[in-house]
Amino acid sequence: MNVKKFLSILSLSILLAVQQASACPFCYGAKDGKSAENMSVAIWFLFAAIMTVLGGVGAFSYSIYRHSRTPLTPDQKLIQEDLAKYD
Repeated sequence: MNVKKFLSILSLSILLAVQQASACPFCYGAKDGKSAENMSVAIWFLFAAIMTVLGGVGAFSYSIYRHSRTPLTPDQKLIQEDLAKYD
């Protein structure tokens, strides 16, 4: 019996709290006001910042890939030669 009473009180309190938890008009998509314009600028700025960082990571990865494909110079070939046969 206590469980039914608890669940009914819980559901009633949730239903009454829904109106208090409603979002502001901006969250519903209001297009007027400075807050919508400022939010749009902030979103584009963050998008540009993220794309700049991702572009840097991509450029660095490409640079490493391109550097790894260059042929070795003669002195580097000597360094990487197997010296076990001279022991």
